[in-house]
Amino acid sequence: MNSNTDYNLYKIFLYLYEQKSISKTASMLYVSQPAISYSLKELENQLGYTLFYRNSKGIEPTMEAKELYSYISTAFNIMKSGEEHIKNLNSLNIGSIKIGTPSHIGIYYLAEYIADFRKVYPGIKFEIVSKSTADMVDMLETRKIDLIVDTLPIQTTKKSVKKITLGTLQNCFAYNKASFPQAKIENVEDLKQFPLVLPSATSSIRLKLNEFMESKNVKLYPVFESWTTEMMLEMVRRGVGVGYFIKNVINTQEDQDNFEVVTFNDTLPQVDVCAVYIEDFTTKALNKFIEFIKENKVGE
Repeated sequence: MNSNTDYNLYKIFLYLYEQKSISKTASMLYVSQPAISYSLKELENQLGYTLFYRNSKGIEPTMEAKELYSYISTAFNIMKSGEEHIKNLNSLNIGSIKIGTPSHIGIYYLAEYIADFRKVYPGIKFEIVSKSTADMVDMLETRKIDLIVDTLPIQTTKKSVKKITLGTLQNCFAYNKASFPQAKIENVEDLKQFPLVLPSATSSIRLKLNEFMESKNVKLYPVFESWTTEMMLEMVRRGVGVGYFIKNVINTQEDQDNFEVVTFNDTLPQVDVCAVYIEDFTTKALNKFIEFIKENKVGE
């Protein structure tokens, strides 16, 4: 951007890209539609590219607009984070923490921390995002979230990203006793005889399970895979197969007596729960929350 850049043009561009509508953008920014159209034309003239095509539903971004958005959204998120950082430097009475975490970690590990933390600091707002680990890393690096709480491995190339291990959780296989009353699963080889309900193939917990099974020369063939633990639980309840869970998940079910937890002589891989954040952009609220998790060790 040169010294004559009108940053308001980029703000309008962001709204247009996300709303895909000139009228909605005008309404949200409290300006006229002709003013939005004029600003868009100004930006396109400055850049030398068409940024949107009109269609029956509104507008659609061009390839150039998609490229531009990845940079501009990051820049505005960093500015917003900077504002929040300054506002909350010396206060735990207000503020927000945006956390990326898979649903099973969020519900069966992180929720208790958040509830207990807010009893001490009720002014802190939490926002939770559940996506793939790769997507959450991208959101962290572009300042769309403040913190990732997930199981290792968490891959990032940014040197400014810091990782802290919070605790270790046990994994287990479990099935509905009523659906498999004669089941005898004494070793990992026996799993071949049963339909399996497993986490999605690219999830960190599944990758670690695959590595463990390969070391035992066992290949797993799931009949059902899911990103969400809740869906896996429901499939196991309905007798679809034997599921693979963090043990905390089974222990916290109201109907846990209906589940048979499988144990082996070989210890299944444990999972390390890790907090990942960018140290240069932490607020006092975020630092206090990370410290709170480390000190209380809830859910281990």
